[in-house]
Amino acid sequence: MIALAKTYLELQHKHWPEMVKDGLLPEPTPDLLTEMVDNFKSRHKTGRADATSIQCFKKYCAKLAGLYTRYSCDNSSTTSILDQTVNCLRKAQQEGRFIPWEYVFADYSVSGLDASRQGYTSYKTVLDEKDHLIDTTYIDDFTRASRDEIEWWQLAAQSKRLGKRMIGASDGFNLSDPNSEMLIAMYGLVSRLFIKSLREKVKRGMKGGARRGTTLGKLPLGFTRRVLRDSHGKIDYRSNGKPRTEVCIDPGTREFRLLMFELFVLRSWSPYKIAQHFNQLKVDGWDNWTESAIKKLLKNPTAIGVFIWNRTCRENNPETKVTEVRQNPHSEWEVNYNPDLAIVPMELWKDARKKLARMRANSPLTGRKQSRNQVSATTLFSGTLICGSCCAELKLIRSTDKYKQMGCLNGPRHACGCKLSSSKSTAIIESCLLNFLRDNIISEAALKDLIARANEYLRIESEKPQVDVSPLKKESQRLKDKAKKLIRRVENEDDDDLCAVYDQRIKELQKQLQPLQSKIREAERQNRRKDVVPLGREECKNYLTRLQNVLSEEVPMAAESIRSLTGPITIHQEPISGKKRPRWVARFTPDLMRLLSKLSNQEVFDSILLDKGEQSLNHEVAVPLEKIPKYEQLAPEFLRLAEKGASVQSIASSYGMSWEYANEIMEFAKTGVRPKWKAGKRTGQGGKPNKYLKNVDQVVYMKDVQKFPFTKIAKELKISSHTVRRAYDHAHRDKLRESIENGQAPDRGSYTHLGEDIHQKVREMLKAGTDPKSIARETGCSISTVKRAKKKMEAESGSNE
Repeated sequence: MIALAKTYLELQHKHWPEMVKDGLLPEPTPDLLTEMVDNFKSRHKTGRADATSIQCFKKYCAKLAGLYTRYSCDNSSTTSILDQTVNCLRKAQQEGRFIPWEYVFADYSVSGLDASRQGYTSYKTVLDEKDHLIDTTYIDDFTRASRDEIEWWQLAAQSKRLGKRMIGASDGFNLSDPNSEMLIAMYGLVSRLFIKSLREKVKRGMKGGARRGTTLGKLPLGFTRRVLRDSHGKIDYRSNGKPRTEVCIDPGTREFRLLMFELFVLRSWSPYKIAQHFNQLKVDGWDNWTESAIKKLLKNPTAIGVFIWNRTCRENNPETKVTEVRQNPHSEWEVNYNPDLAIVPMELWKDARKKLARMRANSPLTGRKQSRNQVSATTLFSGTLICGSCCAELKLIRSTDKYKQMGCLNGPRHACGCKLSSSKSTAIIESCLLNFLRDNIISEAALKDLIARANEYLRIESEKPQVDVSPLKKESQRLKDKAKKLIRRVENEDDDDLCAVYDQRIKELQKQLQPLQSKIREAERQNRRKDVVPLGREECKNYLTRLQNVLSEEVPMAAESIRSLTGPITIHQEPISGKKRPRWVARFTPDLMRLLSKLSNQEVFDSILLDKGEQSLNHEVAVPLEKIPKYEQLAPEFLRLAEKGASVQSIASSYGMSWEYANEIMEFAKTGVRPKWKAGKRTGQGGKPNKYLKNVDQVVYMKDVQKFPFTKIAKELKISSHTVRRAYDHAHRDKLRESIENGQAPDRGSYTHLGEDIHQKVREMLKAGTDPKSIARETGCSISTVKRAKKKMEAESGSNE
């Protein structure tokens, strides 16, 4: 981009010398070029250009213009943008139009078929604004703006609607020409033929590469690429000078690809648990493995050395403008099997595929296409919340870092009959739902109940008689042998009619074999239950720790676990008496058993999940999603303390609030009438700190050390007695709350009007044997005070004896 800015200034210096003299086109210094690049990047991202900075050029050139350049891929020359810019600037100068730097836009290494190109869309945004004085758009040739004829017609329609010219610097295209529409149709046809021919060439080359075993795209775990050499050991180079590469096994990650299958099949680990283990090991330098990624690798045939190219293709839907993935016919697949690249034994891979198929058949989510949020969640409940009105997925309608909000996109527009018009903060959603799950679902009591149900299930199953599977296995093997025999006959038979008969018979045998194999699996599962050890207290504690750790993991993995626990969460909107705005209520049926089956390798949980009768043990719950006001949270507690005999003042002091606030909370607890707060005057500086907080240390010292009464402390500090009491209670909240809990009056300590120093002197003189009258005269207190101190000392000495 530095080169682009420098080329622009050098050429404009030659074309507009009068602007150079007046300082509008300065010399290309390094600082200036850096500033121009920053300005270009900002316009490229935002589509906003400074219209005021361009007014100065109107004095020298009445008509201003803009330009757009592009090149397609990394194989194109990077100087292509510079050459296109030079052509456009020269054409503009010949037509008496000046192109300011603010109106220079470009796209690097982006296909012309992509209508959402950043530079292209940003330029169209600037072109559409009335504040910008663009008279003409310059492009190098017709194909630089787009290679899609539909997008070309839209661009031409926009330019004509705005009254803007469009000129091709190299091919002479002029949108103002009467024959421009015919030229657009012809250029569009030629461009489409060129793209089609180019695609066929690329597809032919990639198909040949897939057939030869060279690398195409990113390789899965366990594989890497190496330089391809010929029979003489020389490197095989492509036409562009880069060496060809072929697939090979990566010795650094091979063991992890095999470990994945062993953990899943042989040790009965769930994909979720494998993902956790891989994240701890940072396999392949990556610590964001997810359950879906593990499942994809378990299904991927590359583990047995089978590489399939052209299985799917991507097509852009012109109506929705969304790229869609479509599966190609099997006849178009290019399959390359290399047994030397097999990492996993064939039988182990087949067992993994069968287990995945059983998991999918038993999953309640089977048949539903996963959304983007379900594949990779951005919040803990993304992909889990469903609108109860229109059944659409709730998504982020505000995605700032601090204040994320979720809502139904149909609600504000009332589309599809949706009535969920409000939105909710993700902080409130996560706080309410996670607190409910921790307190009611992922709790020690709930887990103990679940363990008891699992052990009871084991006891009942262990009492059932063992099933003899040998006759079933013999029958299964007999059907397999028949099918294999017919397959061998088909391979050696030339008669198509006879082959069709054989094929029909093979299908019949397969239909007989499938239910038989299901019976064998069920019988073996039932026989294994007798050997399963009942779950004890240590397992319960271990599972509780795992469940609690689930909620503190990375967002994508934690979201998957929460979705397994809760299932789909339906959101409804309900009115609240006394409030203007309705509240959200989440309804779902939690299933702790399903989450435990993911976290553990205990077969008992999977067995209970397969038993349909156990599903009735889960009940639907309703959780309000709202920020509960502080007074509503404290109301039950305040009422409980009041019933124990605590005063409103004591309760207020123990919770660090004023008597008025505590009294209104108490009224709400008794009557249910919500307090009506008076809105204070907004100053923008926040609330002032409470006065009593400034004097806490002084009050505690004067009361506990000097033994001053509250009235004297108030007089000394020039504050009210109420403020002094609040300051003292604030420092002794724990002691005060303990007294209230026990139904006792608060103990705020003893005090003396004379002060602790005078009392200490009286005690010392009494110990020295001084008579009370002399003590009273010297200390300034009354004789009765001295006598009380003497009696107290005598009582203390008597108790010590």
